[in-house]
Amino acid sequence: MENVVSRIRKRRHELNLTQTGLAKAANITPAAISQFESGARKPSFDTVPSLAEALKVTTDYLFGKPRSRYDDLLADPKVSAMLRGITELPEKDKETMFEFFQFLHQKNTSNNPRGNENKQN
Repeated sequence: MENVVSRIRKRRHELNLTQTGLAKAANITPAAISQFESGARKPSFDTVPSLAEALKVTTDYLFGKPRSRYDDLLADPKVSAMLRGITELPEKDKETMFEFFQFLHQKNTSNNPRGNENKQN
C-alpha cells in the first residue's frame, strides 16, 4: 500500500521536480523534502496542504483517500484556467473546443492500446 512519503516522491518525479524545486514551490526546506522521502520524518498536517498545492494534487491524494480524478485535475492551475475561460466562450466556440477534445482523445487512445479501455463512444 502506498503511503504519503511514496506518493510525494512519485508525484515529484511525475512533475520532473527536484527536491529543491518542490521545496521552493511548497515553501519548505529541501532538507525537509529529503527527510520525508527517506522516511526519516513525516510531513506535518500543516505542511501537507502546501505540498499538495506544489504537487498539483489534493491532500486526499497524499493521504491515500480514494480520489476523484476530477479533484486532482482541478488542482492543476492550467486546467482550472482553461475551464474558467471556456465558461465565457460563445456556444459555437464551446462546440469547436469539444470537437477538438474528441479529436485529441481519439488520437491519443488510438496510439495507446491501454487508453482504449477508457474510450467513450
